[in-house]
Amino acid sequence: MKFLLMSGGGDGLGLGLRLKQEGNDVGVWIKEAPCKPNYDGLLRKVEHIDDFLTPDTTVVFDSNGGGRTADRLRARGHHVATGGTFADQLEFDRPLAFELMQQGGVRLPVYKEFGSWDKARAWVKERGKRLAFKPSGDTAKHLGSYLAYDVDDMLEMFDKWQEEVSGKPDFLLQDFVEGVEISTEGWFNGERFMRPFNHTIESKKLMNNDLGASYGCAGNVVWTADEVNPVLTQGLLLMEDILREHEYLGPIDLNTICNDEGVWGLEFTPRFGYDAMPALLELFDAPVGDTLAALARKEAPVRLPMSGSLNTFASALKLSIPPYGSELRAKEGTPIRGFSRADKPHLFFGDVMLNEKLQLISTSAYGSLITITGRGDSITEAFRGPYELAEKAKIPNKQYRTDLVEKFVGLRARLDPYLKEEESVAEPARTSNAA
Repeated sequence: MKFLLMSGGGDGLGLGLRLKQEGNDVGVWIKEAPCKPNYDGLLRKVEHIDDFLTPDTTVVFDSNGGGRTADRLRARGHHVATGGTFADQLEFDRPLAFELMQQGGVRLPVYKEFGSWDKARAWVKERGKRLAFKPSGDTAKHLGSYLAYDVDDMLEMFDKWQEEVSGKPDFLLQDFVEGVEISTEGWFNGERFMRPFNHTIESKKLMNNDLGASYGCAGNVVWTADEVNPVLTQGLLLMEDILREHEYLGPIDLNTICNDEGVWGLEFTPRFGYDAMPALLELFDAPVGDTLAALARKEAPVRLPMSGSLNTFASALKLSIPPYGSELRAKEGTPIRGFSRADKPHLFFGDVMLNEKLQLISTSAYGSLITITGRGDSITEAFRGPYELAEKAKIPNKQYRTDLVEKFVGLRARLDPYLKEEESVAEPARTSNAA
């Protein structure tokens, strides 16, 4: 089969390499200039997508922001597995995403939209509690989400952001909800969710003990969920009718907080999760290309080809070099050594390339080198392999968290009440897209 991977910043190039290793013809197009050298020598680069596309090509978007292109390709009759303007809206238009959650019946924390710093300041003082800041629209291009320590902290951050970002702001403020965070992903085939679902717990903080910047993902644990549990019935499953109405294709994740009051929706990830997707690939026991091709052709596959039991865990550990954790560019040429051929299935590369001597080195992107993956019948066992590989890696100035096992074991135990099996919900009858 033939695949074209459309990538924003190169985050999904490891998926492209996986598709190539499955025997497919793979081309990649990368949007962001700093990331264009990624995977030089490893995957074929495409400058003009029309030169690569054929009627049988499956197009895969690894990130959002190219929804108009995805929709245009579909309108021209091409097979597109992921992406679209609806996916863009779910990720970047937070008010719309919350409105759809409410339509579906997902419980939401109190929130309010703002286009004025002064009106937001007044509401923060009136609310008098800890809040989360979530940018939308153009503001999201300059600022990230922020969880304030208290009222004074939020007001001081407003002063800082107002000096940094010109023009009318676009953001919302949301009550902080105490609880345990968990993400739940389902692959939607245009008509219904495929089985099984999968859950993820992750850590975004760069340093041990959750210190440092929140930047991408420092590590995560993924496991499948075929049974119906409160996280599903009060969360992602409620969105099935809305996704069917929009003929959504591909993976979609709902990030939630669980506490004694129930499950609270936070945000959608309507794309592959990073670095949850590399971990999930540990559980695939058939070519992932087959599933993506079937989705793109609207064949409505009903199951993901997963191996292991519901108690099998997959893990991901981010290995990086400075200045990862910032927006600064890394220096090209750091050698990446210490791995054997047998390690390759567990190495999801990022900002890397082959030099003229066919040596694997870092590119001048951001220093996110490798997501190391593993699996096991416990969280501890799932991380054993990744930590062994990280330790033996011969990479100058390598950095990774060493405390993830203890953290994730504790979080998983706290989630037990929300993951207990409920009475099964009948799957909807298969329908035709032509109906």
